Amino acid sequence: MPKKPSPDPAVLAQKQAHISVERYFEVSLLLMLGTSFTTLAFTGKLDAVSIVIVSAALILKLWSYTRERPLMLSPRTVTRLGIFYLFFFAIDFLILSPGPTALDSMLAATVHLILFATVVKTFSARTYRDYAYLASLSFMMMLASAILTVSTEFMALFVLYMLFAISTFISYEIKRSTEAATRAPSGPFASPARNRVALEQSLARSTGGLAIGIVALASVLFFVIPRYRSGYLTGLGMTSQNITGFSESVKLGDIGRILRSNTVVMRIMPENSPRDFIGVKWRGVGLTSFDGKHWYEDNTAQTMLPQATYRRFILPAPAGLSRRPYKPLRYRVLLSPLSTNVLFAAAVPREIDAPLSSIGIDETRSIHNPQHSFTPIQYDVLSQVGMPSPAQLRSAAATYPLEIRLLYLPLPPHLDPRIAALARRLTISAQTPYDRATVIQHYLRHNFAYTLNPPGIEPSDPIGSFLFTAKKGYCEYFAAAMAVMLRTLGVPTRLVNGFQTGSYNRIGHDFIVRERDAHSWVEVYFPEYGWVPFDPTPPDPNPVIPSVWDDYLDAASLFWNEWIINYDFAHQVQLARQVETESVSFRDQFRDRMNRVRHDAIAWAYRIEGELMRHKLAALIILMIAMAGTILTERGLTLAELKFLWAWTFPGARRRADPQEATMVYQRFLSALGRRGLRKPAAETPREFAARLARFPFAPLASEFTTHYNALRFGSEEVPLVRLRELIEQIGKSPKAPPAARG
Repeated sequence: MPKKPSPDPAVLAQKQAHISVERYFEVSLLLMLGTSFTTLAFTGKLDAVSIVIVSAALILKLWSYTRERPLMLSPRTVTRLGIFYLFFFAIDFLILSPGPTALDSMLAATVHLILFATVVKTFSARTYRDYAYLASLSFMMMLASAILTVSTEFMALFVLYMLFAISTFISYEIKRSTEAATRAPSGPFASPARNRVALEQSLARSTGGLAIGIVALASVLFFVIPRYRSGYLTGLGMTSQNITGFSESVKLGDIGRILRSNTVVMRIMPENSPRDFIGVKWRGVGLTSFDGKHWYEDNTAQTMLPQATYRRFILPAPAGLSRRPYKPLRYRVLLSPLSTNVLFAAAVPREIDAPLSSIGIDETRSIHNPQHSFTPIQYDVLSQVGMPSPAQLRSAAATYPLEIRLLYLPLPPHLDPRIAALARRLTISAQTPYDRATVIQHYLRHNFAYTLNPPGIEPSDPIGSFLFTAKKGYCEYFAAAMAVMLRTLGVPTRLVNGFQTGSYNRIGHDFIVRERDAHSWVEVYFPEYGWVPFDPTPPDPNPVIPSVWDDYLDAASLFWNEWIINYDFAHQVQLARQVETESVSFRDQFRDRMNRVRHDAIAWAYRIEGELMRHKLAALIILMIAMAGTILTERGLTLAELKFLWAWTFPGARRRADPQEATMVYQRFLSALGRRGLRKPAAETPREFAARLARFPFAPLASEFTTHYNALRFGSEEVPLVRLRELIEQIGKSPKAPPAARG
C-alpha cells in the first residue's frame, strides 16, 4: 500500500487563512505539558536545576505565543543540540549526578536526558508525531506524579491538567478536520483575527463546561463505586518519612541543629470536646536503658495481640489503672507514612480499631504495627487519661518490685558525680518520690532555657555539660536529665518519645501534629498507680502559631487524606450512614420548622383578631377603604385617573386641567349627552359633533366645551377645570330635546 503523502504546508496555511485553531491547539498542548511537569516537580523528586531550566523554557515558549511569534528551532539546530548532549550525558553521569550507586547516577542522568528532549521537542514540534510525543510525555509525568505523591496539591494540578487535556484534544480534532476538508472553512467575521478570537473563546467555554461535567461525574463514581484498599500500586512510590526530633532511641550529644519542620505527622480527630485534649501527649516509645550518651529499649520483644472482634483490639490494663479516676478519650488518628512502625496514642490506650490483623506491645506498653508499610493508616482509639491527684501520689508507697528496680534504676558506670549531688541537694527537704520528681521538674523548667541549638554540649558527657555548662537545650536533654537525677535518688524512671498535642484546626475540627511537635518527657513509676508522666521542658519561647489561612489549607488536606487517599469500603459505609442520618435530620428539621411557622401564624391570627376587636371603628374604616380600592382596581383605574377623579370631585378654583386629562374630561361630556340619548359616532370629530348639536338648546354650551377641549387637547392651553365641570352640569340641567331632534 503506497504511503500517503504529507500535506503541503502552503495548502494547510491557505485553508486556515480565514479561521485558524493552530495557536489555540499549540498553547493548550504547552499548558498541558507545563502542568504535568509542575505536578512532577511538586513530588520533590527533581533537582532544583532541572526544575528551573525546564520551567524557564516552557515560560519562554508561552511568552512567544503572546507576541504572535512562536519561537522555533530549525532542524539543523536540533541536530547540533542532540550531538552536544551526547557528550554532556557522559559528564552528567560521571560528575553532575552523583548517587550512592552507579545505577542511581545513571537514573538521574537519564531523567535529565528526557527533560532535555522534552524542551527541544517543545521548540521544534511541527508534525502530529511531535505533538503525540509531547502529549504522551505529559501523561507519563502525571502518572509518575500520581505514584510518587499523595499530596493535596496533586488534586488541584490534576484538575488543571484535565482541563488543558480536554482543550488540547478538542482543538486537535478541529485542526485535523480543517486540514482534511476539501474546502477552506469560513467564519462569521471578515477579519481572520476576529474569527480566531471568537473560536478560541468558544473552545474555552466548551472546555470549561466539559471539565466541570467530567469532574462532577467522576466524583460521583469515585464515591459510589465499591472501593477496597488493595492492588498492585497501593504502596508504590510511598517513601518513609523520617521525623526530626522523634526516633525509637535518643542519642545525646548529637549537637546538630534540629530544624523546625511543618510536615504533618498525624491528625487527631476527637470525638470528645477539644478542651478534653489540652495537654494530652501522643505517646510513641518508652526507653528503658541509658549508657551515658544513648537512651534505648533494651528488650525489643513484643507481645502480639490478635483481634478481639473485627478490627478491634483490647489492650490489657496496666497495674494500678483501676485506682486512677476514669477519664476516657475517644479519637481517630490519621497517621502519615513514617519510617517507624509505632502507633501513637494517648496514655493509657485500652481499645484500638485498626485495619490490621494483629498489633504488638512491648514491655513499655508501646504499640507497634507488625504489618508496617509506607502507606497512611487510620485507626480509632479509646484511651484512659485520668491521673491520680498529688495527694494520692504523695501517699503512694516507695517500695518497688524487683523487676522494676532491675530495669528502671540502673545508671551508667562513669556518670558525672555532680549529677547525683545536685539531685540530693535539690530534694533534701522532699519526703516522697512525688515531691522529689516535682522539685526536679520545677528546677529544670525555671532555671534552664529552651533552644534547638544548645551551645557547649560535650558529646562525652552530654547530661553533665547540659546541667552545669550549657544550661540550654531541647526536650531530650531536659527529659534525660530529670530521669537520670531521679534514678540517682532511687526513683524508677524511663524516657518517652512522642509528640505534643499539636495545634487545633477550628475549620477541620482536628488536631494537627507536625514534626516540630516531636517531644520527649519522663514517666515515673508509682507502685499503686503505675507510670505517671512528668514534663521538665520549659515552653518554647518562639512558638509557631498557625494563621486562619493555614487552618483552611489544613482542613483541605484533611479532607484529601481522609476521603481521597484513605477512601475505602468502610468510608463508603460511613458516608452512606451520614447521608441517611443527614437526610432524616433535614426532614425532621423541615417538619419542625413548618410546625413552628404554622403555630406562629395561628398566634398572629389570634393577635390580629384581638386588635380588630379592640379597634372596631378603625377596622371598619380600613376595610371600607380597602373595598373602595379593590373596586377601583377592578375598574382598571390608573393612578392618573384616580388623581383626576379626586380633582373632578373636589375642584379647586385655581385647578387647571392637564392636557393628559383632556380625554377623561371629554368622556364625561359624552356621558352627559349619552344620558340624553345623543351618541357621537367614532368617525365624527368633536367639532363636527358640536355642529350637529346646533338645534338643541344647549348647543352654545356644547360649542364652548368643544372649543376648550380642542384648545386643551391639541393646543396645550391651560383651561380651568371648574369651568369645564360647570359646562357639563349646565348641559345636564338644560331641557331635553324632543325625540324628533335626536340624532
